[in-house]
Amino acid sequence: MGSGASVSEVSQPQRLEAGVEAEPDPPRASTPVGRSVDTLQADEEEAAEPDSHTVDIQSVKSEESNRNQEEETTHAVMNTAANETVEEGEEVSLDFESFLHNNGMLYSCFNHQGNRVYVDESQKLQPFPAEWYSQGHFITPNNESSGQLQTVSSSQPAVREDDRIGSIYIQGKGTVITYMFEERVNICRFWDLQSGVWLLLPLQWEMNVEFVQARIQRVMSSLPGLVDQKEITAALRQCNYDPEEVISVYLTMFGEILLQASPSADHNYTDLNSFSRALLERDRVIEDLRQKLQTKEKEVDSLFQKNSYLAREVHYLNDVIQHLNQKLAELEANQQEAQEKIRSLLNRRAPAVLPSKTITKPTVDPGHLRQVSQLTRELNVSNKQLRSTVHQALTDMKNQLEQLKSSVGRVAEVEQEAAGEVEELRSLYRKEAVERKSLYNKLLELQGNIRVFCRCRKSSASSSCLEKTDDQEVVVVQKGSRRKFQFDKVYPSSSTQEDVFAGTLPLITSCVDGYNVCILAYGQTGSGKTYTMMGSKENPGVNIRSIRELLRICAEKEKVSYTLKISMLEIYNDSLNDLLTKSPGAALDIRVQGKSVSVPGLTQVQVQTEADILNVMETGEKNRKIASTKMNIQSSRSHLMVALEVEGSDEVSGLMSRGTLTLCDLAGSERISKTEAEGQRLVEAAAINKSLTALGQVFSALKCNALHIPFRNSKLTHLLQPCLSGDAKCCVFVNVSPDVKDVVETQSTLQFGSTIRQVSLGKATQNIVPAKNKSVK
Repeated sequence: MGSGASVSEVSQPQRLEAGVEAEPDPPRASTPVGRSVDTLQADEEEAAEPDSHTVDIQSVKSEESNRNQEEETTHAVMNTAANETVEEGEEVSLDFESFLHNNGMLYSCFNHQGNRVYVDESQKLQPFPAEWYSQGHFITPNNESSGQLQTVSSSQPAVREDDRIGSIYIQGKGTVITYMFEERVNICRFWDLQSGVWLLLPLQWEMNVEFVQARIQRVMSSLPGLVDQKEITAALRQCNYDPEEVISVYLTMFGEILLQASPSADHNYTDLNSFSRALLERDRVIEDLRQKLQTKEKEVDSLFQKNSYLAREVHYLNDVIQHLNQKLAELEANQQEAQEKIRSLLNRRAPAVLPSKTITKPTVDPGHLRQVSQLTRELNVSNKQLRSTVHQALTDMKNQLEQLKSSVGRVAEVEQEAAGEVEELRSLYRKEAVERKSLYNKLLELQGNIRVFCRCRKSSASSSCLEKTDDQEVVVVQKGSRRKFQFDKVYPSSSTQEDVFAGTLPLITSCVDGYNVCILAYGQTGSGKTYTMMGSKENPGVNIRSIRELLRICAEKEKVSYTLKISMLEIYNDSLNDLLTKSPGAALDIRVQGKSVSVPGLTQVQVQTEADILNVMETGEKNRKIASTKMNIQSSRSHLMVALEVEGSDEVSGLMSRGTLTLCDLAGSERISKTEAEGQRLVEAAAINKSLTALGQVFSALKCNALHIPFRNSKLTHLLQPCLSGDAKCCVFVNVSPDVKDVVETQSTLQFGSTIRQVSLGKATQNIVPAKNKSVK
């Protein structure tokens, strides 16, 4: 609705000329749904035929089914009225528009010769009441007015002359205008003359847009192995058309293989990326190995069959040898018996000289002799057979021992190989875990999630309510029940200050590159927050170590000059106190300018050496308010905020970076029943709990993407607004006590940390601008 049309009678030749649509000219300053003079003339000529007259109505409300039916009926009524006017031979000017009444009804209206009429609920034309001008407003494609008609004078969309404008030929539509809209994410659309709206450009056509093609070439020049332009275009869509982010994502996922160009001689892979070629090569190698494995398996089956056949042959030959040994033993026994007979016959031969006297021989029973001879023969056969059997058994045992010895050697080799494979698998698993953690951290950084670390305080108690299962999980044991909590890193009570600082080092170093960074320490009173953030003189905490690290990084960059300024303030009873001022007691207030939040009059001290850091921290610590409670001898009674501004000026590029590192040591949440606070301590505890409650409300609103974030509910959340509004990288330490008597507070703190771990602040922006006073050579 809101586009005007003119209806009149025209001749047949004029209708034929108007039937051809003119291709769009370069964009001119006109409304995005405007129509050109040629298009209006074509509409007038097409209106001469009742069947070709149409009215375009754009709904501004949700497309409900009953309203669509009402609009269709409205079209028919207005078409009938226009056709009747045309049939009378008069030239009538009709301007169609929509009127939205305050009661929610949408009426279709048109202006006929200066008189405005509308279509009522019964689909009849009624004069437009004068009092309705104050009870609603007219809807046009560009704006909303209270009674003024909007006329459209051009068919081209209103866009600025910049590099986002382009055109592309689409089969069936001709040459259409494209424009790269910058919304929350960049979306490439084209202007459709038929519907009069910007439509999403398909991926196949978007590749040919000059704006997109330039970024595709940028990615392909950096990654020669990435040749699929469709895939690059889809990745650009996901990365908001940032070619640097696309290059980073692909290098992270596929590694340096994309830096190798595809071989020009390989015609099979000309349309594939390097990693796709690598996968195909790997599949080809796997297929060759699979075929070789099948061949080896067939050979093994054949060898098994031969082995079984040879085993049967050996068993048969063993039986034959045993039978032959038995025959041999019998033959040897027969031979020995024959030799005995020969010797006995030789002894019976008569002597040449007659004996001088006759010797009487005892009589021997021949049957008994034959029996003894038979037994002797059987013993000899048995002896021979036993010797053969023992010799065969000893040979078999010797062979079996040799086989066992070789088998033991092979088992030892297999065990050694298995141990090497296990160690290699463990190494690969550790490497994979590190890469997976790196990718997960990269994803969290892109999403802008708050990083949450859990640190357990050291305790002298024998029993503990906490169990650390791995580096990212802690379990709370309470009355037999076990509850698990997941964090980005869990530091046990044995962890050192160096270990804790190493986890925050990547965030802190990005402050030098122009990012805002915020680190918070949260937990109950006496859980070790101040020790984590401030530490001791001999073993400093995150605050001093982070500033020391920033000084070291700034000193390494010779071409960039850095200036570091530090400020310290405390929020005591919801009032701001400057901890570095020489005249304490001055009132401080918070000033908001756009997205920036500042404290006018806050003392800033420039630091250049580590000695400057220690002096500033010592001064701030002396001025901070602490007191003794029943749960903590040195209990912080205020929230401490240390802000370090890092401003760098690059002499080569002429760019200036500005980053702020905000370190916040929150006062501990207290239960009055445990601390037994009275008087001033009770007032302080109430103020601390109130501000921490406001902080929890802010995180809850951020988690559910609420329209209103209650930053102004307390001074603490008001000062943290820039850090929690998506312009900074944020990290939170949840400090807990492992003592069983503190299990309720510990579980509440872990639940708070688990909740804020799901908060996504969005990708942090880098604060880099051209230097104001750049010297011209």
